[in-house]
Amino acid sequence: MFDMKKIPMARTVSVALLAVFAGGCENFLDVNTDPNAPVNARVDVRLPAVVTGMVHTVYYGDPGQWTVEWMQQTSYNRDSRGYDELQLYEVQDNSANGAWSYHYATMLNELKLMMEEVDPDADAAYYGLAKFLSAWVWLHTTDLWGPVPFTEALDPAVPTPAYDDQLPTIYGQALAMMDEAVASMRQTSRRTPGANDLLFNGDMSRWAKLARTVQARHQLRLAYAPGENAQERAQAAISALGEGLTSTADDVVFEYPGGAGARNPLWRYVDRNLLFTASGLTVEMLMERNDPRLPIMVEPAVKDMEGGQVVYRGHYNADEPAADSTISEVGHFFTAEDAPLNVASYADAKFTEAEARLILSGPGAADAPYREGIRAIMEKWGVDAADIDAYVDARPMLASLPNPLEEIIREKWIANYLTIEPWNDWRRTGFPSIEPVPNAFLPAIPVRIRTPESELASNSENVTASGVDPGLQGMLFSGPSVWWGGSPPAGLTGGN
Repeated sequence: MFDMKKIPMARTVSVALLAVFAGGCENFLDVNTDPNAPVNARVDVRLPAVVTGMVHTVYYGDPGQWTVEWMQQTSYNRDSRGYDELQLYEVQDNSANGAWSYHYATMLNELKLMMEEVDPDADAAYYGLAKFLSAWVWLHTTDLWGPVPFTEALDPAVPTPAYDDQLPTIYGQALAMMDEAVASMRQTSRRTPGANDLLFNGDMSRWAKLARTVQARHQLRLAYAPGENAQERAQAAISALGEGLTSTADDVVFEYPGGAGARNPLWRYVDRNLLFTASGLTVEMLMERNDPRLPIMVEPAVKDMEGGQVVYRGHYNADEPAADSTISEVGHFFTAEDAPLNVASYADAKFTEAEARLILSGPGAADAPYREGIRAIMEKWGVDAADIDAYVDARPMLASLPNPLEEIIREKWIANYLTIEPWNDWRRTGFPSIEPVPNAFLPAIPVRIRTPESELASNSENVTASGVDPGLQGMLFSGPSVWWGGSPPAGLTGGN
């Protein structure tokens, strides 16, 4: 059915670096930290650390896995304080503190130091990498919290930084930073990364492709935001994709060797002690279309296998716990301690293109990239060619569907399995349709992460001025200054 050997691999992560970043986020609690305080390390030492941190803790850290649960891609099959409350939409203060401090005091501060330690012209490669990663972390930060400290953040002379709006301030400046970063990556540089570049071994052309693909994703994220022009943002996404990933050979993955301190972070959420299982929604969506990705994404229930049967049985979110042997695990293809993590994929880029072309020209123009996205992710995961053809051929033309956007996002939801991207797409489109779990702490699925207690203690006046409820109810914030405050037109078909 599939072959794991078909997956492209990136460079191996340093066990020591993983150990540093696994424990680093609890050491800082304030947004503004003296930039001279961290150990003075050379930029070529900082680079592998920040790349590791970006993948391991920012993109796939706690907030990412909370949202996977809220999107019902996984389900919590235990009855205990903590994780059980998480699937009922409660985020504990200490968890929010850790995520906030890691973004600011660790990642953004380290990247600021990197840019200060190099000559922007002579060391253009390092400067471009630091600027791109900084822009990406800023976008990720505002995507999680909405209004956040930005213009005054990271300045030790301003201990209580003001909050900036997401639109137009943070997004506008971060997207411009990405343009500047790509320009730097393309300059001649006296020093370029080598083995310390854990993704591309110093290939700056691949970094530029990654930057443009990430930029396209965030341009499209603004398409339905209040006050934004959907067609202009869609065209900006298409333009960026023209310099982005061009095939599955360009896919960006991060390899983990496994073992203590060097495990895939999904292992501790999903595979260890079976805290999270395959969800009922995931199994249901795959089975209703006879999707050949089912045995890759979901493990058969152990009890049925012992009886000689292959049965996929998901656990519906917030249902009563069931015996582990009766519930399917999340596919080990993704959760093994040495499984690689997806950083960016050609499949995701094609779904971004499909939606952008839907906006610009209608479903006819979106159909080809939509189908190419399905093929790309199936090929990446090792699905047999005949099964790929059968599945793609069975999909109706987008123009024949009442809501082609829903279909594009449905397939994208599968392609970005176990990442934060399905939550990002759901917040702006409402697809796929997901019912809130019953008896939750909130009446609806959260659209932001709660404000950390540490920020309330040290910067309360500016938190209040931001207009966001810092408590649990603030996780439902959908104000006009955030991209998830809008929504696509009902039954979007694109074009004029």
